[in-house]
Amino acid sequence: MNYEFLKDVLGSPWQIEPGTLNSFYPVLRGLFHGLQLEKSLEPENHLPYQISALTRNVSMWSQPEVPLTEEDSEPEVEKEKVVHVLPVRSLLTKHDQNCGPVGTRTLGNRLLAADSDPSVLGHILVIESGGGQASAVPEMTDAIQKCTKPIVVWIDGMAASAAYYVACYCDRIIASRDMDCVGSIGTMAVYEGRKSKSAEDEHGVISVTIYADGSEEKNEEWDKAINEFDFTLAKDRILNPFNAKFRADVLANRPQVLETQLKGKTFMAVQVIGSLVDSIGEFSTAVDQVLLLANFNSGTSKTTGSNQQIINPKKQMKQFSHLNSVLALEVLEATDEGVFLNEEQLRSVEERLELNQQLSVERDEAIQLSTDAISADETSRALLASVYDPFNAIDPTVLAAVTPEAKVEAIRVLLASRPAAAPIQNLVTRDEIKADEVDWNVINNLAHNKQVDINL
Repeated sequence: MNYEFLKDVLGSPWQIEPGTLNSFYPVLRGLFHGLQLEKSLEPENHLPYQISALTRNVSMWSQPEVPLTEEDSEPEVEKEKVVHVLPVRSLLTKHDQNCGPVGTRTLGNRLLAADSDPSVLGHILVIESGGGQASAVPEMTDAIQKCTKPIVVWIDGMAASAAYYVACYCDRIIASRDMDCVGSIGTMAVYEGRKSKSAEDEHGVISVTIYADGSEEKNEEWDKAINEFDFTLAKDRILNPFNAKFRADVLANRPQVLETQLKGKTFMAVQVIGSLVDSIGEFSTAVDQVLLLANFNSGTSKTTGSNQQIINPKKQMKQFSHLNSVLALEVLEATDEGVFLNEEQLRSVEERLELNQQLSVERDEAIQLSTDAISADETSRALLASVYDPFNAIDPTVLAAVTPEAKVEAIRVLLASRPAAAPIQNLVTRDEIKADEVDWNVINNLAHNKQVDINL
């Protein structure tokens, strides 16, 4: 059994998108049943390489995988300036995998070694991964923060969960295509095993877990999940802290990310330009971005053979997302003397300020109209209330009636209930009394009328 690999992945928090997890499950179950992973060489497309800053020629990276010291460097020989390319592919684990892919500890060492090389202008992380172990992330993010040269991410299809966690620490994130998958910002865990007091399996074997006195909280999260199907402790003690840090770190590095993009959903790159990714472009775009951030200008470089001296007064500066958007610039540039805008850029800023001023005026007018309408409505209500007051004073039932019709009906009921009073109703055509409708014979034959006739 591949014990070391199983020990490394089982029960630990994962930051991984569902497709990657599902494809990993058959391998994991196979390992449980004795599957042996053959030791293999690292895949060729996982190996780092370098690109000439001048010629754009590609060659394999041949430097040591540990940072260079002052004793190791050779200042008398200036090498050709290059961009270091570090692939970050497949399932991310902290330690190297026997089946070939290396872990993030090795990747972090490679990054730091390249950063210490004077010939390296900057780095490109080619990310093609759906994530992996939560414990694999700090090995890369710590190395990224120690680097002194710009780092650009180029997504080669997917940068999700732990892989996006790594990406968010870099200076730029460029997707290769509209449909690249990014996001899946969330944390999960998979627990698998038999109950502490289980029934016999097909071989007649039972499982019993025994803890020593004073070990009541040992494996408590696992026990609750497996034995009681209660996941509260696992979430509160393990998953939530990892996830809270995941979300906080993404927001700290990319404050433009929206709250709705931090709930675990995976997005297409075209849906999240300006938040989870900065732009969409070819690999050459990533190379250009590194050279720009490194202030490398081939047009003003003095070269002798492969040696070169960079002469460029530009320097890195803080970027302002709203101003960048107005100026239609991915990167704002500065010199020691400050930031300078051309006439067209100034016109763009002026137009946006005028638009904002116009919107402010329209907003104020709308607020005033709303205030006037509310005031007029309150006046109308006060006038109507004064008209109702005399009627409301008649009786509580009239006061309780809401509509005019209900108040009239309440007054009719009151009048009808008094002696010698009849409900007052509006007379309409059907209420008129017609003489030919009176039956005088019936009236004259009434007993009291006949008595009157006799007395007369």
